[in-house]
Amino acid sequence: MCGLETESLYIVQINLIIVRLEGMSSERQLGGGTTLFFGVPANPMHDVMADAIGQVVAQVPGIVEAYLPQCYVQGEEEARQVLVLGVQSKDQIPQIMQNLMGKMELVMPSNQFIDILPFATRDLPPEARIAECQIFKIAIQKQEQKPWWKLW
Repeated sequence: MCGLETESLYIVQINLIIVRLEGMSSERQLGGGTTLFFGVPANPMHDVMADAIGQVVAQVPGIVEAYLPQCYVQGEEEARQVLVLGVQSKDQIPQIMQNLMGKMELVMPSNQFIDILPFATRDLPPEARIAECQIFKIAIQKQEQKPWWKLW
């Protein structure tokens, strides 16, 4: 339907800002009720580019996870591969995006663009969390649970 290998439907519950990195960055807002389809890209970007984006994302504090799925926004002409970010807090998104944009301009060729969809981790659609598309996840170390009676 959307040029995706597999697809999952997601309906935007909250207003969502899409940032397009293309020379000068631009923003547009999707209102609640907009339908998005996420899936594994039929023609994914080269591994070298995906790795470079993953390395840039890893350098930006506050980003917890990142994916490169294909996304179709209902009403648009075509699906495209996007960068979906999960950040610690929604309030951090403007600062994180500003930090990310400068770094992304260094790795993106001048004739290409990528749409970036930032979400607070709790709001990140499960449909966008596609294992084959994951390029970054922060390592969370679990502390060893000791029984309550052991003090050392």
